[in-house]
Formats: sequence, structure tokens, C-alpha cells
Amino acid sequence: MTAPYAPDLPAQAQPSAAQQSAAELLVEPWLAAWPAALAAWGPTTRLAAPVFHTTPPTPAIGSFAWFDGGRVQVHIDLTWIVRDGLEDHAVAILAHEIGHHVMAPADARTRVIVAHRVRLGLIDAPTLVPIVANLWHDLLINDRLQRTGTARLAPVWQRLRAVGLSSDPLMSLVMRANEVLWDLPPGTLVGESVGRSPAQDGGVTADLETYAQLTARVVRAYRRDVSGGAGGVAAVARTLLGTAPTGGPSGAAAGTCADVTATTGLPQGLASDPTLMSDPVHPLRDPVVMQGLAPELEPADSGANPTMAPAGAGPSASVPQAHGTYGSSKDGPTPADLAATLAAMGEQVSLEQVAASWYRELAAPLLVRFPVSELPASPESVLGGLEIWDVGEDLSLIDWSATVTASPVVVPGITTRQREVHTDEPRQLTTRPVDLDLYVDSSGSMPDGRRTLAPITLAGVVLALSALRAGASVQVTVWSGKSDVASTGGFTRDANVVLLGLMAFFGGGTQFPLHLLRSTHLAESARAPRTGRSTHIAVISDSGISTMFPPAGSDDAGLAAQALAAAGGGGSLILNIDPAWRDHLPETGDYDVYSVRDQADLVPFASDFARRWWGGRS
Repeated sequence: MTAPYAPDLPAQAQPSAAQQSAAELLVEPWLAAWPAALAAWGPTTRLAAPVFHTTPPTPAIGSFAWFDGGRVQVHIDLTWIVRDGLEDHAVAILAHEIGHHVMAPADARTRVIVAHRVRLGLIDAPTLVPIVANLWHDLLINDRLQRTGTARLAPVWQRLRAVGLSSDPLMSLVMRANEVLWDLPPGTLVGESVGRSPAQDGGVTADLETYAQLTARVVRAYRRDVSGGAGGVAAVARTLLGTAPTGGPSGAAAGTCADVTATTGLPQGLASDPTLMSDPVHPLRDPVVMQGLAPELEPADSGANPTMAPAGAGPSASVPQAHGTYGSSKDGPTPADLAATLAAMGEQVSLEQVAASWYRELAAPLLVRFPVSELPASPESVLGGLEIWDVGEDLSLIDWSATVTASPVVVPGITTRQREVHTDEPRQLTTRPVDLDLYVDSSGSMPDGRRTLAPITLAGVVLALSALRAGASVQVTVWSGKSDVASTGGFTRDANVVLLGLMAFFGGGTQFPLHLLRSTHLAESARAPRTGRSTHIAVISDSGISTMFPPAGSDDAGLAAQALAAAGGGGSLILNIDPAWRDHLPETGDYDVYSVRDQADLVPFASDFARRWWGGRS
């Protein structure tokens, strides 16, 4: 059961009073069918009771059934069930919706992976990603239920056909594939008028039978691998549709189940998955499909393209399993890749938000593991043993509980007791963690970290998150030209604010923002004197660092050195330059200068640097 094509979804007629009354009478018998629907997925399957709608939901979903992955709940519009005469199919419909929770997609990460593979398989039809992804989920779920005999989906489709289910190309593909999978006579589900004509309305340009047979093979080959066959099915659908579609075929799948699950941000594990960048393999070239081999088959054993593993196949030497050379798209999907997938899914997530989550994941294994920030300790009072209280001592020192316990008769100097108190001096005093004032160059000589893996951006993320983990506060400034400056607007402990700040990019000229150094460390309201906390100034750049040190006689000459002294936590210039070029740098004063030959070297440097300044003790 697939989500309808939104652009061409016909409006549902308002149910009559009789249909609403009939819908109310269905609540009890459909609720009674719920245990059988759960049992279709095994005796241990548990899920909250479904929500039954006896009036059309607002806003309209455009379907008689849907699964809300955010709330983990099945919904059924019983007025639609009554309208289409589906009253007797409670177990099948409920079990199908449960399948979206148990099997396909089951979780947010798999949902995005499937959509990503579908987008790559469709090539130039991103508007079809939601419908094709849900078609794939439905094919797997329905085949599992029908094949195991735990719920019969064929009668549901027959009923929908009887009430006018659309025969657009994609629905025809699904119906004929189901006939093949379930050994049904041709036309049982797809109808007699569709299937073998070489040219039909809706863009069918080849024999539907061929594509349906191929789709059925993909379903069976990847029945245990939800994400594995998604790209292949999308490639088949794209070929079936012919010329590039700009929207969904007209009249598609009205009245079938919908996907209303929203993906909030980027799920974990996608940034470090290099297999997501491999091109989908068309089922005709996929040995798992064509030879009926297990998904664990090594691509090298199949004679397939050695540079391209079948989606869902096991590890191959030709497919990188971890990030190697940073900055290469072969190491995994870029933020722009994943943002495009989320956009195709209809998610309202900005490129910067995706990139921030992406870099957070990549930086995680590079952070200082167990930083310990010991604050200045103060002496503590430790209670000792009991001793005699004598006349002349402070009366408040008497421990009356101990005195009465010693004797019910209080005799000063004999039965009176007091508790010894000792002062425990701390063994070690340490300072607070040094805060971080971070400046990252985003001029035209730097890569845009939102669209590709930019080591300079990753290095900044490692430094910032390591400082935050150690208990420090961080201010981030991304700069390019004189007016191209983006800042967190002060020091913060909010990692999301810091990460989004690092995702800014300008790509213009180069002019270090000396005015921010002045306002942060030299103004009357400057932070260091006000808080008593020392701050480390770190700048990540290349030769553009020269603009941070104007020549003698200019208005800002010596400002960087003054800010460093006021910050009190030292300073570092992390530069992507040849070591020989260091001799051409202007006088940098007490700033430590680190040269890095390759931007990729910034990443391990940032990790070591963060450990040195904020690592504490493990």
C-alpha cells in the first residue's frame, strides 16, 4: 500500500451520515482484530493500540491507513474503509501498517538510507522519491505477510481494484509484481487492460511484464535487506516511466496507505557510511537478483562491475569501509548529498543543520575521550571521634545525643561529650578549563564545508566540541572579507549553536576581523576581566593570516598581541602552508604557529591540540 502522489491526489468526498455511523460501529471489531494483526509479526510484537478515526482527520492525510513513526502509532480512517468496502480486511490492513514499524523501514536511519538509494536510482526524478521509497517498503511488507500466510493482502488489492484503483504505470508495476510473487493469474490485481502494450498513457515505453518480473526478483532477493534493493527498484521504475517526470503520474494510488513520518534532522551513522555513495546497480546487472544468490555474496565473485558493489552486498575491497582521504566523496555522502535526500523526502531541514549533524558524527571519534576538569578545591570539615567537654568551653560544642547516650544524668566535665572536627586540606588545586575563542577562515581559498568534507571545518568542530566536553565555553567566528563575518555572538556552552556557527561560508576575499578581537578581549566590557576566566585564541587559516597582523603605523598594529595578553590563555595559529613559507609570515608575537602541508592533516592535528589544552586526565 503506497502513499499517493501528492500533486495529483484527488480530494476525498466528505462521508455521509450513514458512513460515519457505520464507521463508529467498526471501532470495536477492528480493535478486536488488533491482536491477530500483531501476531502476524510474531508472538513478541508489541505496539500501542491503533487510533481509529470516525471522522476524516484534519488536515486530510489522503489515505485510509497510515503509520506515524514519530508517535509509533497506527492510524485508520474508518469512514474511508466503509466507503471502499474494506470492512472485512481488518487484520490485513492493520498488519500491513505494523509492518512499517517492524520491517520496512523500521527506523529513521533505514528510512533515510532507502530514500537516498531511491534518489540515486531515479537519477533525475527527485519528486518521486517518497512514492517509490514507500512502494518498495510496501512490496516487502505485503510479500512477507502473503508468503507466510499470516495475512492475505491480495483480497485487499482486488477490492481496491473493484472500486477504481488507479492503473498508472507505477501502480501497475506493483500490482503485476505482486501477481508474480503470489502466483496469481495475470490480471487478478493489475486488471485486464494493462500489462503488455508497448506504449500506453503515463509514459510506459516498454513491456510492463519484463519490469514486473524483474521487480519481483528484487523483492525476493532482498527480502531480508530493506535498504539493499531500494536503488534497483528505483532504477526499474525510472526506466518504466521513460522521459523525465516532473511530478507523479495522474490519478496514482488514491486511497492507499500513506507515510506521515517526519525525520527530525540527520540520523546517526549516515555520515560515516561510504557505501551510500556507490551507484545503484540495475537489477539486470545485480548477481544477487539475477542468480538468486544470497545478499552476502562478494561482488568480486559475481563478475559484476568491480568498482560498484550491489547495494546491500557484503563488504568489498573496492568499497571503502571507513574514511580514508578526507575531502573525497568516495568516503561517504557529503552534507549536500544527504540534504538533497532529506529535501526529496519533504523534510524541512536546512543544509547548515544537516552539515552540523554530519560533522558532529565525524568528529566524535576524534574528541578527547575522558576529559577531567578539576576546579579549585576548598578545605572540608571532617568529623572525628568523641571527647570530654569541660566547663569553660563553648557550650555550642556539646554533642547532646552522645552526652545523653553516655549517661541520663548530665554531669559537666564527666558525662558531657563533644565531637572532634578536623580540617581536610585538598591534595591538589587545578585551574578551570581554558575557554576557546575560535576563528575559522572561509575565504575563497577554502572549501565549502557544507557541500564537501572540508578538513578545516572538521578541525574546527573537533577543537570546539573537545573544549565544550572539557567544560569550557566557546565563541566561533567564521570570516572572509571585511564584511563577511559570522559569529556566535559571544561565548556559549550550547553545542548546537557552536556547530551551526561553524557551518557558515562566504568564499570571498580575506580580511581578518580584528574588530572582534578588540571587542572580545580589549573593550571595557571585555570578557576576561569580567569573568576571571582565561581564553585561548585559535585561528585556522592559510596565508590569509597576514591580515591579522597589520604593519607598524596602521590603526590596528599590535592589536592581536594586545588581545592575546588580555585573553590570558595563549594563542595558536593553525595554518595550511608550506613550512618554508613561515619565514614570510609577519611578526606573530607570542602566538604559537603550526604549519600543515595538507588540509587533511588538520584533522589529526586538531585532535592532538585539543587533547593538549583540554584533555585533562584520563
